[in-house]
Amino acid sequence: MKYFGTDGIRKNTHAFTKKFLEKLARGIVAFFERHKLGRTILIGNDGRISSDYILTTISSVLLSNGIEVHNLGICSSPSLAYVCSRFHYPLAMMISASHNPFDYNGIKFFNSAGEKISEDDECEFEYLFDRIKNLGGHEYRKLKNVSNLIKYYISHLKELKKTEIPCIIDCAFGGASEIAKSVFSETKIINSRPNGININQMSGCTNIEILRTECIKNKTIGFALDGDGDRLLVVDESGEEISGDKLIYIFSKYFLSRGDKCVGTIYSNRGLEEKLNSRGIDFIRTQVGDKNVYISMKKHHAILGGENSGHIIIKPYTNTGDGLLNSIILLNILSSTGRTFNELLLDYKEYYQEHASISLDEFNDKINLDKIIKKYSNEGENIIIRKSGTEPIIRIMVESEVQEKSKKTLKNIINLIKI
Repeated sequence: MKYFGTDGIRKNTHAFTKKFLEKLARGIVAFFERHKLGRTILIGNDGRISSDYILTTISSVLLSNGIEVHNLGICSSPSLAYVCSRFHYPLAMMISASHNPFDYNGIKFFNSAGEKISEDDECEFEYLFDRIKNLGGHEYRKLKNVSNLIKYYISHLKELKKTEIPCIIDCAFGGASEIAKSVFSETKIINSRPNGININQMSGCTNIEILRTECIKNKTIGFALDGDGDRLLVVDESGEEISGDKLIYIFSKYFLSRGDKCVGTIYSNRGLEEKLNSRGIDFIRTQVGDKNVYISMKKHHAILGGENSGHIIIKPYTNTGDGLLNSIILLNILSSTGRTFNELLLDYKEYYQEHASISLDEFNDKINLDKIIKKYSNEGENIIIRKSGTEPIIRIMVESEVQEKSKKTLKNIINLIKI
């Protein structure tokens, strides 16, 4: 696609020009008219310094063409999705670049069910973005502050919360910061004062070192979110990271039975697949991105799916990844079983994965990647080399039963594909 990537539209902030944003806004107006969606859109953002500019520029076009804008303010993506679904908004727009630093921003859309819009809708948006040059008439509407609606999402989380187990939550200076403080009033909340430029800075899912130090110091568990709050990684009392695949395995023990299905991605650990298969659970792989995971979950009637990066969807509770909600469910599991994370994972064994990335500027695009992948795959390793859908980089993953072998192969591949 021209504009949409793995998770909505994402760019360095300088690419969100007035001209570009007005083009997007005209496409949104046309989409409303084509589908007779009414005249109201819900918009929220994760607190980046560029978000106000994006919001006001897009809103000016929407408001002058008959679309009333309801502004949820600084929030998490899952809270926006929840409000959108609960109050039957026809469309919601989140201004966020998720785990990326502050000098990136992005736009993603949710439908009235609180689901990320389909690929067909994304294709239609792209068509409209490029073809709608002018809009008819001026029918002015209002910009309305609806930040009070977040209280319904907070109440929803509080109702699910059955325990007061001590823990630490790292908010990554993101959109879930104030929500976490309201839901976990007795909990230590860190990296929770966004200033517009510190989002994901040395914090959250992308850097757990501060959380790790806090967990070891306080002998307690920790939960790391990302900038828009839809991802979750966990750190145990010893400072060990518990990845998304391990969390999916824990969830599977409480939500899945023989004959059920679980959805992962091409990056999911083979250890997770083998363990689920041994319990009679079919493991289905899809392309990277929680949107793709959710589409596959709907297709195969699966109630659990996710990514190793921490996007995990538990269908009885939500239609999108939700770091705070998943934290609550994990705490409930720990409380009801009286077991630690380590004890819950005693029977789980992963293959070794090594990850790296190189910038597109360093990548030799004349290299035959299929040949490289086939060579090492024939030696019993799982190799993935792909262009990121959210950043200008090439991602590389090597997976094998022997850690040193994975490291050596990764080094060899980097040497082969770099200029």
